[in-house]
Amino acid sequence: MQKHVIMDCDNTLGVRGCDVDDGLALLGLLGTEGVSVEALCTCYGNSDIETVTNNTRRMFAEMSIDIPLYKGCAGPDEPHSEAARFLAEAAAARPGEISLLATGSMTNLLGASLIDPSFFANLREIVCMGGVTRSLVITPGRIMDELNLSCDADATLAMLASPCPITIATAQNCMPTFFEREELAREFSADSWLCRTVDYWFNDMDAAYDWKGWTCWDLVAAFALCRPSLFDWHTMDVTLNRRFIQAGYLEHASEGAPSALVSTPTITDADAFRAEAYAAWHAALAKLDII
Repeated sequence: MQKHVIMDCDNTLGVRGCDVDDGLALLGLLGTEGVSVEALCTCYGNSDIETVTNNTRRMFAEMSIDIPLYKGCAGPDEPHSEAARFLAEAAAARPGEISLLATGSMTNLLGASLIDPSFFANLREIVCMGGVTRSLVITPGRIMDELNLSCDADATLAMLASPCPITIATAQNCMPTFFEREELAREFSADSWLCRTVDYWFNDMDAAYDWKGWTCWDLVAAFALCRPSLFDWHTMDVTLNRRFIQAGYLEHASEGAPSALVSTPTITDADAFRAEAYAAWHAALAKLDII
């Protein structure tokens, strides 16, 4: 069955000092058969909205990516944006058809629901990346803070409490998607566009966490949406508590606590996941005629 996807993301692929995973997740979608990327909405998170939007426009122009692009909200106190209006209108026009991949802050989603209270009910599903179920220990003694769900706790709570089916690729469940420089170079060659574009992130992760590679967090959510056979599927009752969500903490709800049921996929085989990632990136870059 064809998936009609809108991606809402804080793409900073190619921005020095910022994460590469949103752009690689988009390539993962573009390289998957049966997926139609209908539009991309920008959001803040990895950087401010101007940097994210300008970087995505640059990336689309340089790679000849022909996808409608909508600028999102600047922060949690500004839920109205071009992207929020587009999301509300797109979901209303095609109820039950649109899958929303959200890999940054959730403010655009809240903004869409303020425009149209039926927004969440009109979506087919929301698949997002974010949240921690315990401290995210990267290397001994080094804890990484959660970003996506904690950026706008009120927006995240609205999303979690909605009637839409929700899948969350939690940070812990993304950890097996670890990419190393040498393996990437063997797959694409060190002078390829992909290796050159992401090379700075290897250096950044090594400097920040003594990590000899990086996790492609958002690709996990993208593949949960379009390549579900790579995962074992579980459900979790998440406590609807603003203080917890402000830290990105997804607590297993105690009996009687306000909660929401979400799907939490886990990667079945990390090697198979990476092989699928390489295949999808190759396919996407071939379509875009990028070496």
